[in-house]
Amino acid sequence: NCKGHADYCEDITGICINCRDDSAGDFCERCQDGYMLVPGVGGRHTCQPCACPLSILSNNFAVHCDRGLAGLRCKCQDGYAGHFCERCAPGYYGNPTAIGNSCKRCDCNGNSDPNLIFNECHNMTGHCQHCWGNTAGANCERCAPGFYGDAISAKDCRVNLCNISCDECIWQLIGDLRLSNKTLDQLKVGVLNISTGAAANDRLKYYNYTAHQLQVLALNWMKTCRGFFNTLSLDPILINIIKVFGLNRSVNHPVSCSDLRAGDANGFVQRAISAANVYNNIVKYINDAEITSLMTLNSSQRAEDVCSPLPLENLNVLVPELLDKLKVVEEKKPVNNVTTNIMRIRELIAQARSVARKVQVSMKFNGQSSVEVHPHSHLEELKTVTSISLFMRVDPDKDPIEDRFILYLGDRNGRKDYMGLAIKNDNLVYVYNLGGEDVEIPLGSKPVSQWPAVFNYIKVERLGRHGKVFLTIPSQSSTDEQKFIQKGEAPGTDSLFDIDPKDIVFFVGGVPPGVRLPPPLSLAPFVGCIELGSLNNDVISLYNFKQTNKMDVVASTPCPRYKLAFSQSRIASYLFDGTGYFGVVTRFDIAVRTVANNGVLFLMVSGEKFFLLELKNGFLRLMYNFGFSNGPKLLENNLPKLQINDARYHEVSVIYHQSKKVILLVDKSHVKSMENPKTTLPFSDIYIGGAPSSILKSRPELSAVVGLKGCVKGFQFQKKDFNLLEEPGTIGISSGCPEESFMSRKAYFNGESYLGSTAKISPFDHFEGGLNFRTVQPSGLLFYHSDESDEFSISLENGAVVLNNRGTRVKSHKKQYNDGRTHFLVASVNNQKYSLLVDDKDKQEKKRPSSATTSSTGSAVKTFYYGGSPSSSFKNFTGCISYAYINRQDRDIEPEDFQRYTEKVQTSLQDCPVQRPPAALLSRHRAKHGPPQKVKTGEPSEPNSDSCYISSSPRATPQAFHYGGIASSRQHYTNLPDSLSERSHFALSLKTNSSYGTIFYVSDAQEENFMALFLAHGKLVYTFNVAEQRVKIKSEKKYNDGSWHNVIFIRDGSKGRLIIDWLSVLEDGIPESNNSWHVSSPLYIGGVPPGRAQKNIQTNSAYSFTGCLKNIQLDGQWLSSIMETYGVTPCFEGVSEQGTYFSEEGGYITLDESFDLGLNFELVMEVRPRVASGVLMYVVVLVNDGTHEFFTKVSPRQGLCAGNWHRITVIRDNNVVQLNVGSEVNHVVGPLNTSSTDDRKPVFIGGVPDLVPVSIPTRKAYMGCMRNLTINNSPVSFKKALLVHGAVSVGTCPVA
Repeated sequence: NCKGHADYCEDITGICINCRDDSAGDFCERCQDGYMLVPGVGGRHTCQPCACPLSILSNNFAVHCDRGLAGLRCKCQDGYAGHFCERCAPGYYGNPTAIGNSCKRCDCNGNSDPNLIFNECHNMTGHCQHCWGNTAGANCERCAPGFYGDAISAKDCRVNLCNISCDECIWQLIGDLRLSNKTLDQLKVGVLNISTGAAANDRLKYYNYTAHQLQVLALNWMKTCRGFFNTLSLDPILINIIKVFGLNRSVNHPVSCSDLRAGDANGFVQRAISAANVYNNIVKYINDAEITSLMTLNSSQRAEDVCSPLPLENLNVLVPELLDKLKVVEEKKPVNNVTTNIMRIRELIAQARSVARKVQVSMKFNGQSSVEVHPHSHLEELKTVTSISLFMRVDPDKDPIEDRFILYLGDRNGRKDYMGLAIKNDNLVYVYNLGGEDVEIPLGSKPVSQWPAVFNYIKVERLGRHGKVFLTIPSQSSTDEQKFIQKGEAPGTDSLFDIDPKDIVFFVGGVPPGVRLPPPLSLAPFVGCIELGSLNNDVISLYNFKQTNKMDVVASTPCPRYKLAFSQSRIASYLFDGTGYFGVVTRFDIAVRTVANNGVLFLMVSGEKFFLLELKNGFLRLMYNFGFSNGPKLLENNLPKLQINDARYHEVSVIYHQSKKVILLVDKSHVKSMENPKTTLPFSDIYIGGAPSSILKSRPELSAVVGLKGCVKGFQFQKKDFNLLEEPGTIGISSGCPEESFMSRKAYFNGESYLGSTAKISPFDHFEGGLNFRTVQPSGLLFYHSDESDEFSISLENGAVVLNNRGTRVKSHKKQYNDGRTHFLVASVNNQKYSLLVDDKDKQEKKRPSSATTSSTGSAVKTFYYGGSPSSSFKNFTGCISYAYINRQDRDIEPEDFQRYTEKVQTSLQDCPVQRPPAALLSRHRAKHGPPQKVKTGEPSEPNSDSCYISSSPRATPQAFHYGGIASSRQHYTNLPDSLSERSHFALSLKTNSSYGTIFYVSDAQEENFMALFLAHGKLVYTFNVAEQRVKIKSEKKYNDGSWHNVIFIRDGSKGRLIIDWLSVLEDGIPESNNSWHVSSPLYIGGVPPGRAQKNIQTNSAYSFTGCLKNIQLDGQWLSSIMETYGVTPCFEGVSEQGTYFSEEGGYITLDESFDLGLNFELVMEVRPRVASGVLMYVVVLVNDGTHEFFTKVSPRQGLCAGNWHRITVIRDNNVVQLNVGSEVNHVVGPLNTSSTDDRKPVFIGGVPDLVPVSIPTRKAYMGCMRNLTINNSPVSFKKALLVHGAVSVGTCPVA
């Protein structure tokens, strides 16, 4: 039985002798290494060479291969990598895809970084990339520039940079900077390439070795630099994620795809990949911030020295343990990039936790185990309404149903308010306590013993004192989907879930030893499988746990759950939580469902080129720039077919036709075509639903872009479907599209808005209603209903809450509920009394008047309003209302869905910006539409200087400056030392995305002698002259990646040296000469004045770069003698938006004299101030008729300083001046004077130069953002202004 591949076999055993045709095995039943078995007729087979990567002997580098459902799978020989062995593994170089070529081991003469597991060289050329010990060259065969010694034998290359003094420990850290990035990049590649059990086993060995290495490195570093971080303590963060997908198994139990997918056929591996992506992001950015270097010092072991492998979890504890203590790093000593990148690292940690929350996999509880889950991050929201959903599986036949604990959310000691779930007397029981008696709601309609042995869906809800428990049993072969519900309510009046954030715990399945539960939940631990679904509609997972007790996710395999068992899950859709994105480029198709006003659909970015399709105010907006000479193309229109935020799915398609036409389709209907110059799409990645903050910050046009909150499905590229969850680079996305995502439980009212709907209610006779409210205004209407002359209302009056029923008023005792905090009220009406309860503490009642009659309309459908009304005499509400409910007679009590209301007037259902009361709003009296004022002579009084809602000092990098926005943005420094003519040592830190621009320039008056540092094609260029010759040093790499880089540039006579990040040292020079070299003040930083430097710097770099600089030093001393500043602000952190920002350091813009501000003009601007007083525009605030100054003013009810944008319009018609602020108007009539001379004068924006004599109420410079300035309907471009002086950023404003 030798399958035709041998002529003889042993007569006793039948074992074949001398298998041929490249077959092998006792019965020639398999193929030799490097060959693949191809089945044939009659049980025979052939062995064909593996195409790994080519099916010829010289280029077949597979140990073995086979063909699976996804195609050919190769197991590569040592030194090869990739699905088809098409590239060289780390430590090897060559081109396996070229006939006759192969991979060879890197040869770096023993001078490669000893901390690296492999000798690292270029994978094609073999040039060494990490020469160690101050060596250089293709094979690290010589000393690097600026060093001397014997690189090969003695290995003693030394440097003499006497002028650089630096902490020895920091130098050691910098020298080891690149270790972990390479090592952990390989980890990601390994995770994403797991294809077979054998391959997984190999990779686990490698990971375990890596873990061991990093542990040794960390310990060695701690010994070396213990004094630097001697207060670090360890607190694991990400180990949970890794445990999810089983990579902490021993190498003796390899993980295969089948192992992983057995746990969850529709999401397990995807979440694991997502976790790996986030983890890698964190590691990469830590490297950028120079934190990974903490673990990379003094390693003496190499890959061949590996001893006993350790579990992978060691690797995933070492780096994460340091993350939560980064503030210690910052406080102990500001090491280069740590301070700057701290917020970015926090953002990546948040992404990791987001991934952990979205792992949709169950855990199996054995009756002894328990899990403590990280509770809700917005604990304040749990007070009014709390809902928990989960999937639970029990097997009554295998484990008889007994009284058992399921979950508990509440105080750690079980003494205060709590809620929980249990099995008692064969019923599912929902238990909660709001400070009084325990409430138990048993679901008696479906005993647990009758549940099928599958995952059943459970949801418990509490709104105020009202509770519900839901059960959904999925459809079985012979039954339809079954739903059950039971309601209850707490006795008394307490309605809030009073929890202390420090003491709240969330236990599932059981509790750890020593924890006492309330008596109704003191039961035996759970037996079965549980998968958490959501907490207050936010996705939550058991794998986002604080700790586990007797829970082994490896030994107790999670129960598989069929994700499509429930009808609501049967459409392949993906929920974006607003922080997410998916990155993978002519046609793109996607279906979107959202109620959001703003959010990204598609985004592609490459340098200064981009393509953006987004939602803006509910309408589709398309903007792109492929390098066009006339700037970006924009499609922005309020066509009805472009509005898609109506909670229904809309199909959106973008087609790039013949590389020159962009076509937009909505719901398969053509909307718009835009012609462009023929250009190939210059992108490789698509982001769906959002993008990393580093991408959004790369272009000012993207700075205000926000992530999508909503659902997408059916994403296709070139008509090919993509599973977003399986793509590398997926963050903040979960499967499914729950209806709760499209319900609006919150609404923001601006003082002129309201919401209206209808329901069967009897507010005059029998009513209960509750709501959260938050405001800084003392008065406003919260709820309103009228029936002819009868009125029912709940309102805020001078800070107190008032219930009014037909003239009978119940008023709260406290009168400061307009403090910007969230408060909860419950109002009730019955036959005996009217009651009002605020925050469970302030309770007021009045007896029902004996004269009160029953409403004649009874329970008919009635109209009611929240936040105001179209007819009431009450002032409309300004602030936020959330989680409102009323006792409708045709519906259970549940939170109102404002999205379904028929009347929505100027109401935002997406955000709620009120947070705390600005002082300006509390101390001023606002008057609407004041009467026209008579002419007032003399000087108007100085306006109040109250503080504003948003800070006058946005968060910024300390001692860092931002340049750009205009071509001549710069600082002038004076007092240059005489030694500068002989030698100089400049140092600075740089962060930019610019490809071109000047960073530093100094010269003599004739610009014969000069020195410059500038960007060209993203590379750094350092140049200076020596007589008629020039020294020019150019970096090999690009440094316009948006990260901080340390740059040192030295001139010593006729020699120059450029040192970047203390790792790259470049030098050049010319022979010594006797020519003198002198330059004069000023020294320009960030750019040069118009016309300067043209003869010495290439044309496209002879203007300001866009980015930030800090730590600017000359010969070890800080540069501090700033003489002039033009368009330079602090280097702000965080989110930015389009506009022009006037910083607190002061500044102004001077427009040219082309604008006519004579007897008739109209001026419009939008402002978002950070100061209560300041000059917006000179010659606009006051108009001078030649004899008197006259003025008008508007005091908006909401104030100008509350953090919102305001539109201001000034119209002059001869002697009448009108001022509009939003919808509020005032005007003044001055003396008639028809003379007007020399009207075309310079116009000052944001401030007035000191030399200009003015008599206006304030000379204070404006502070805040300004945009969309027009004069006589002509847009004003600040980029083309005559002068931008001081701390003014043209183009971007900080948001926070």
